[in-house]
Amino acid sequence: MLDDASDALPQYVIELRAWLSDWYDHAFRVGYVYPPFTLDTAIADRLEGYFKAGLTPAEGATAFFGLVH
Repeated sequence: MLDDASDALPQYVIELRAWLSDWYDHAFRVGYVYPPFTLDTAIADRLEGYFKAGLTPAEGATAFFGLVH
């Protein structure tokens, strides 16, 4: 029997990881990031805030990399 470590994760963490993956895919597709991209604690915290606020991954990428007025 396979022991899948993700089975032990809370649903919130699974959803956040999926959101982050979609965020990265979108950010890469539109040219905001290029490999290798390092996700440090400050960036992760900021992105988690966008996730909690209900932004889509595309909206989160735009908010993260967009111009500040």
